[in-house]
Amino acid sequence: MPEVTKTIGRYVIDRTLGQGAMGTVYLAEDPLLKRRVAIKVVRATGEERDHTLSRFRREAEISAQLNHPNIVTIFDVGEEPGVGPFIAMEYVEGNNLAFFIREGSLDLETRFGILIQTMRALRAAHRHAIVHRDVKPENILVAETGRVKLMDFGIAKTMGPTATHAGEFLGSPAYSAPELLRGSEPTPSSDRYSFAVTAFELLTGLLPHPGNTVAEVVTHALLEPPVFPQGMSGDLAKAFRMALAQDPDDRPGTLMEFLMALVDAYPVDPAARDRINELFRHDDYAGDIVPIRRLRARPDSGAEAGPAGRNGEGGGAGARGTGGRSTPVRPVPSYALPPAVKIELEDAPAPVRPPLPDHRPRRDQETFLTPMKLLKWFIAILVLGQLCWWIFHLLQDNIAGKG
Repeated sequence: MPEVTKTIGRYVIDRTLGQGAMGTVYLAEDPLLKRRVAIKVVRATGEERDHTLSRFRREAEISAQLNHPNIVTIFDVGEEPGVGPFIAMEYVEGNNLAFFIREGSLDLETRFGILIQTMRALRAAHRHAIVHRDVKPENILVAETGRVKLMDFGIAKTMGPTATHAGEFLGSPAYSAPELLRGSEPTPSSDRYSFAVTAFELLTGLLPHPGNTVAEVVTHALLEPPVFPQGMSGDLAKAFRMALAQDPDDRPGTLMEFLMALVDAYPVDPAARDRINELFRHDDYAGDIVPIRRLRARPDSGAEAGPAGRNGEGGGAGARGTGGRSTPVRPVPSYALPPAVKIELEDAPAPVRPPLPDHRPRRDQETFLTPMKLLKWFIAILVLGQLCWWIFHLLQDNIAGKG
């Protein structure tokens, strides 16, 4: 980090998290809101600078639309003189999925938990008519808390205008659907294909379309069927064969359909299967936190590696992403669903509330004035009045006779 770069925008730089050919990611603090953020800066000038800034703004807009717990939140976008366009995003303390694939340290249950959370992020995007276009392990962050975050919506495709130039290919060839490699428009089905490639690599340590160069991988993806590891079961191969079909119409219609077929086909012990199925039943609202277990591989845990075995060295599809930490990774504890907590209250007399005033009429008030009683009183007064008038005239006549 250059000595002069102490702040970017209003953010105070702490240290460098990662650096690549195109830019740098810093850990910084927002002095206004007192929170840590990750600042991604891209070195670009001229037209490329404007293009990068436009994509950053687009990513911020998409993040605001989605606002999902499994999607990295974007806080700010801007341009720092002498530095370049920058984007301030949620800081996720952990590593990207590519790191864990190379390390080979995730148990089977945890891997399915990661896939389920990634599925939720993509489903949320597709419900908003947003296609990610670059689903791959480097863009899936696994926090030390177990939360999974999908990132990098900068090249996402929406129903509105896009920042893509005509004829421009965006994405990663090893994870891109064949129709995208041929130049077709991205769709949710192409995202589901990329998700299936990611799941294949996470579960087997290999890529379905191998090759030593980008050209070899692309050629294999366009002309050859996926290569399955020796020993993969027929049901598991069938689930991947459908998800990696050349024709988008031959793929499963939803991510849930593919994942459930994958879980059903995979050799999982009944207790772990029940816990994985329980994850499917969780809701994906912001308040839902799905803990996953991160366990180190044990020498005798080969059964958990799946039918293809665990290959931590082969198939790693890239270096550690810039969204991870630059310092050594702290061991992550196991996360298990906590047992239900029984809360017992001491027996205490309930507070006595004063009786509410009864505004209802009493029984004598309810029955005193009725239409029938009013009629009777009217007749009685009328008869009494006539009687009084008759007595008055009678007395008057008597007095007049005596006089």
